[in-house]
Amino acid sequence: MEESKKGLLSFLTPGELPYRILVIESREYLQSLREMYPLGEIYCVTADKDGVQKYSACNVNWHFLNYLEEQLPFDKGFFDYIISENCLELAGNPQDIATGMGLYLKDTGYFLMSFKNMRYWRIIENLMEGHFYHICSRIFTRNEIMSLMSASFYKDVSLLPQLGAQPPEKLLSRLEEAGFENIENDLLVESWLLQAAKSTPEILELKRMYTPKIRASLAKLLRRLEYGVQVEESRAKLWQLCQQQMIFPAYLASLIRETIMYVNDLLWRLSSWQTGEQEDFWQELIEELYNLYADAQELSAGDVLEQGFGEDKALAELQAWLEGKPLALYACSEPEGDVSVEPGTGIAFISCVNNPAVYEEARLYLESLHLPEGMQAEYIPVYGAQSMCQGYNQGASQTNAKYKVYVHQDALIVNKNFVFDLLRIFQDSSIGALGVIGARKLPSSGIWWDAMRSYGRVLHACEPECVVETACMEPPEPWLEVEAVDGLMIATQVDIPWQEELFDGWHFYDISMCKDLQRQGYKVVVPHQKRCWCIHCPKEKPLDSAYKIYQKRFLAEYGSELEPEI
Repeated sequence: MEESKKGLLSFLTPGELPYRILVIESREYLQSLREMYPLGEIYCVTADKDGVQKYSACNVNWHFLNYLEEQLPFDKGFFDYIISENCLELAGNPQDIATGMGLYLKDTGYFLMSFKNMRYWRIIENLMEGHFYHICSRIFTRNEIMSLMSASFYKDVSLLPQLGAQPPEKLLSRLEEAGFENIENDLLVESWLLQAAKSTPEILELKRMYTPKIRASLAKLLRRLEYGVQVEESRAKLWQLCQQQMIFPAYLASLIRETIMYVNDLLWRLSSWQTGEQEDFWQELIEELYNLYADAQELSAGDVLEQGFGEDKALAELQAWLEGKPLALYACSEPEGDVSVEPGTGIAFISCVNNPAVYEEARLYLESLHLPEGMQAEYIPVYGAQSMCQGYNQGASQTNAKYKVYVHQDALIVNKNFVFDLLRIFQDSSIGALGVIGARKLPSSGIWWDAMRSYGRVLHACEPECVVETACMEPPEPWLEVEAVDGLMIATQVDIPWQEELFDGWHFYDISMCKDLQRQGYKVVVPHQKRCWCIHCPKEKPLDSAYKIYQKRFLAEYGSELEPEI
């Protein structure tokens, strides 16, 4: 094919690899794909059976269905590439289609598609003249599609412009005068070609080596060491895993770079590797880590020394390790004398559990939390809950503890002094509940993350190979009153039943509890966090179709009480 005619295949490099490739409706690519990948498995989904004979030499696995209305008949994580021209143009919900495509991709896979550019001069001209040719189809701006891809869990997106005809003389200047900025000449772009990856380039390289199980085990052990959970056992298991699976220092350094927030803390708990059989591995690990962080800052070793490390604390910490003068291990604020409890005072950690392995990991962190003298902790997993509210009510009925922490099974409480910090805030008896992230005022939708002012912070580890911080505005010390908090963790010091009859599913249970507490005159707060108190580790998935059902129920019950900011 000529370069100008390659279309979406411009993103691909021919080779002998046995890729699995799904083509949706775009049959014009089949012959070229077979030429590019003679060993590949090529599948095609189309609603039109006519004319398929002409592709008989391409060895295509055909599936005849309407992809907009029917579920694709493939296993999840099956394909290396999914290719489809203009596949969102007629979609009722484009995000559902984009997200759904991602489910069928491998972790290292790519989704290739195209879309018409709403900012193309001819489309704008037609609209100005009163011609609405695209009223029955979807067209997008570049920014809209980037937001949609992000919301559909794609991590890295590349775009190639496809230029259209040249506009009439002076039309561009007229459009710009009317307020249509010609950003990077996108008024001349008729359509865009898009490549969306399931992973960032850095994480993609990590996923191409070792199995998902091995990578998950490495990340789990590293995180335990970072936060001081089962240190000796985790350190020994990590070394054993590195030996058994031949994990080399450069790979471990790259994984640490993506999964660990506090490298200095991790290195302190690995520091026994400086002697004995791990000595050479340790030294190479430190050097590889240093080079990774220096490269990220585009600094040479000399630059770092000359600039005094600049703002990059991790780089300064690694330089200190290389010089044999490591900086101090981070210490949580020591429990202060203003927090004490009566002997036998209880705190219960309640979780709805449908994945025991995930819960057991979270429980290790719960059991490592510091407790005031005389306090007793209970850990209450609820199996087989019919809904979050029903499960939480069931768990609450099993304890007499004054303080209850309702926490997702996949949320790690990593603040060792969590209980002390909680009790210090709960010294104010007007506070009914605390969460780590939420909305100052709920918007009219009732969806807290759509609020104009959100507060708090939490780490997200949606896949083992990375961790990212979701940071909203930081509350002033020690806390800020909000209207609602996210349900990944809600701690209470008063007992109000969860609304299990109204919210008999898995959505809006948290916002409902916040509103019920406020009806009783209690405050809901988000604390000031020097470091994130929690890591949430959910699996990325499309928004449950039942979400809107419970949103309507919430608004019917509480909508008249909302005072959204404008």
